Amino acid sequence: MRVTPLTEFLMWSGLVLAVLLAVGWFLSYTAVRLDRLHHRMNATAAALDAQLVRRAEAALEVALSEELDPATSTLLAAAATEALESPGPWTTERQRAESNLTEVLRAVSDALPEGDPDDPDDLFRRLHGAGLRVQLARRFHNEAVRDVIRLHERPQTRLFRLKGHTPTPEPVEFDD
Repeated sequence: MRVTPLTEFLMWSGLVLAVLLAVGWFLSYTAVRLDRLHHRMNATAAALDAQLVRRAEAALEVALSEELDPATSTLLAAAATEALESPGPWTTERQRAESNLTEVLRAVSDALPEGDPDDPDDLFRRLHGAGLRVQLARRFHNEAVRDVIRLHERPQTRLFRLKGHTPTPEPVEFDD
């Protein structure tokens, strides 16, 4: 069978079209994945924020419960109030306030009585549980941030500017 120039042109153009479609599909897949990772990161940031607020509120309740000595209560209430009033989602001031609350909780942990395991409304159990949930939420959020950063650094993401004008996120670092 003899190959004519028209047949050869059609074969090559079909091959080029197939390659372009494959590259287009891959870039579209990467862009959708990046969008999903950004949504996941935003969701974990909101969850972390909610857990931090719950921890600060639980610490404030414990401080106002009159079960601690006045000095410990004052110290705990000041740190919890600072954490609740700190501005912005992840500013340096907010991270410092959250670390400060953690340090105060660690320092007064000896003064905190053991919670009643049978009482679901026990303030001290709520505070301990809130602290554990903050650790988990921060870990999940930082994992999501690492996934986004990994995808931002890929050559196809940079070359085709798939991330748009979205800034590269940074993990939330504070003492939890």
